[in-house]
This record gives sequence, structure tokens and C-alpha cells, in this order.
Amino acid sequence: MTARRFGVAALLLCASASLQAATSYRVTITTKDRLKRMPVVQRVIAEGDSRRLTVEQQDEGFEYDVLLSTDGGKTVTALNTSLRTWFDGATLSASRPARTPGLSEIKIKDAKNSVTEEPTDTTIAGFVTRKFVVRASYTSQEKYGDTKVNRVHEMTTLLWTTDKLDQVLAFPIRAITMDVEPLDAELRQKQTVISGFPLRQLTTISRAYEGGAPSVEITTFEVDDIRTVPPPPASAFVKPAGYVQQEPVIGSPGKM
Repeated sequence: MTARRFGVAALLLCASASLQAATSYRVTITTKDRLKRMPVVQRVIAEGDSRRLTVEQQDEGFEYDVLLSTDGGKTVTALNTSLRTWFDGATLSASRPARTPGLSEIKIKDAKNSVTEEPTDTTIAGFVTRKFVVRASYTSQEKYGDTKVNRVHEMTTLLWTTDKLDQVLAFPIRAITMDVEPLDAELRQKQTVISGFPLRQLTTISRAYEGGAPSVEITTFEVDDIRTVPPPPASAFVKPAGYVQQEPVIGSPGKM
């Protein structure tokens, strides 16, 4: 009877410890294009429905250095701690069309997209993975004065996920899009087949005017250092007092 009681007590202790633990992981984002960029390093901590993302290494210009959520990432508050300002994180995923000088009209045609799963034996951070491939492309017909030119846009994303970690731990919730509707609506719908926690995402975007050389941007998201940690206080997941609401200025440094 004593041994049985000890076993039950041990199980209750383990269950209590797991309920009181939080999950922490690191995200490293690297971007390769015509500019020289330093990697962005983020630390995410998740406990229940609460999420906090802290940017540990930032590029020269940035909008925020902390993201907060208390509903599993459905709504997000972004903080610029050096300016003591905040804004609605929904604007982070909003479409921001590029402003090209002289562009007076643009039409989208030949839009295509697909989401497939491919076999893989890749192991990331010690986890067996699944591999998904997202492809999208379209041609924009752009008008500059009386001149019309065609520009081809192509995107390929390779995404490795694991079923060993809960997908809801991913923060922020990242949809793979091209900032063009209704193409993005179709992409979001097709991505519902993707399952598992994302461990690595490699996106290549190519843009080229008809007859010209393409400009290529390659962005990689890599997750590592996944561990269980003591939960922070509840105040770590909510906006601090004294912060002023201010919409972000794109590309402005977080210092005055």
C-alpha cells in the first residue's frame, strides 16, 4: 500500500510540474538579398494561451522588439520598449504593397499556387520532420505613363514541421503569402493541410521584368534550443503600464 501511495504521489508531482512549466525556443531569421543583413534572433516563451516573443538580436531598423498575446496568438500586441510605444500586431501581417516611383496602374494575371507534402528524412533539433512545399506565382502588368511592362513573381517555400511538438506553440502565427489578393486567400486555404510545429522555413522569392535579370530574396526561419522552463509571471505577457499607442514607422530604428 505504501509503495502504491508513493507511486500515485510521484505521478501527481510530475503532472503538477508539467502544468507549471512553460516552453521556450529560439528562432533565427536570416535574409539574403542585395543588402547585407544581420540575422534576427528571437526568443519565444509559451505557457497555456500566453505567448511572449522577445527580439534578442535586431536588424538596424525595426518596428518592435516584443510581441505579446494572451489568446494563443489570435491577437497580438507589439511593443517598442525603447520608445515605450505599442501597436496592434495585426498590422504585421497586413499587405504592404511596394510603392514604385512612376507606377500608375497594375493588373494581376496568370496566378498559380499549390501546397504539397514531400517525403523527407531530415532531422531538425533532434525531431523527425515532415516536409511541405508551397509554390505560388503570378505576372503583374505594370503601367508607367504610356508604357506597359510585365513582371514575373515566383515564390517557393520549403517547410519542415514535427508532430512531436504542439502546433499551437508556434508564435506568431505565420501564413505564407505574397501580399496579393485573391492569390493569398487561396494560399491560406490550401495551407490548412499543413500540420505540426514548424522547425524550419526556407522561402525563395524571385521577381523579374520581362527580358531582365531576376532579383532574388531568400529568407530562412530556424527553430532550436527548445526547452522547458519555469513559467514567468503573468505580467510578462501583458502590455506594461505607461506605454503609448503609436502606429509603427516602417524601417525606423527603435531609438530616438
